[in-house]
Amino acid sequence: MEIKLLHRNEIDVNKWDTRVALSSNGLPYALSSYLDLVTDSNWSALVKGDYVSIFPLPFEMKMSLKMYLQPPFTQQLGLISEDNSMELLSEFLDAIPRDFAMLFLKGNECNRISNLNEVVVRQRSNYVLDLNRDYEFIFSNFSKSLRKRIRKSKDYYEVIESTDVDMLVDYYQNELQSIVGLNEDQFFKARRLFDYLLISGFGHIYTASSENEIDGVLLVLQYQNRMINLFGASNSSGKQHFAMHLILDHLIEQNANRNIIFDFEGSDIKGVKEFYKSFGPERKVYPELYIDNSPLWLTLVQKVRQFISFKK
Repeated sequence: MEIKLLHRNEIDVNKWDTRVALSSNGLPYALSSYLDLVTDSNWSALVKGDYVSIFPLPFEMKMSLKMYLQPPFTQQLGLISEDNSMELLSEFLDAIPRDFAMLFLKGNECNRISNLNEVVVRQRSNYVLDLNRDYEFIFSNFSKSLRKRIRKSKDYYEVIESTDVDMLVDYYQNELQSIVGLNEDQFFKARRLFDYLLISGFGHIYTASSENEIDGVLLVLQYQNRMINLFGASNSSGKQHFAMHLILDHLIEQNANRNIIFDFEGSDIKGVKEFYKSFGPERKVYPELYIDNSPLWLTLVQKVRQFISFKK
């Protein structure tokens, strides 16, 4: 079967979303409506046969150059198919037209590949927890310090579900903007995406509150049997009283003994990784793919900028 490049307006969204839903590695980030929102519909795709296998290609235009870049709020994309062979993934990567300056995309945990020709591959970490067990058993596998902190936080906070997207995004912006570095356009896309997720029933907001003061907020994205820790933050008081610990524990307890995988959505950042690992999850890896196809003039400009930055 031939692999074809389709532009956004050529994609049959029903067949596309059906392939995402039926594939073992189909995650909500790859749904057509989700991609439209996080890319302003700037994505094309490689499609094999009658949507037997698909590979989304989100892109941005910079300096009149096309760059395939991972959109915000999408941890994993890559090849979506029931055939997860390295050979098929290599075939798809070879089929990408070389009309771009740079490709920097992330595959999914079923995509297995090592460095291939001009493709540089880095393995990234994700942590997931199977909730289809008794809560007492899951809790017993938390680290000792985590169990202690959760018990303390239960005396201080109440976990409440909310529908206030503006509060969530404003809270995140106020608490983490200097660390995360998202720009105004990305926060606008976040607000738009989260509105859609709540209206569609895919998203749920939870807060840790004490005396009507919110110290921590979290948005989870639920798609089929996967619950994803998509977007959250806590303030200084929330960090002191372990607000995020309690929200995550609340979600785990509420969904224990159900066929649900809780996806922590990361991370390779040391502090975040150690926090997620304290819940006793399983580590999964997914590939980060990089291809540098920059024209010579862009390479020279980048080297000049690096030189000037070094001199400063």
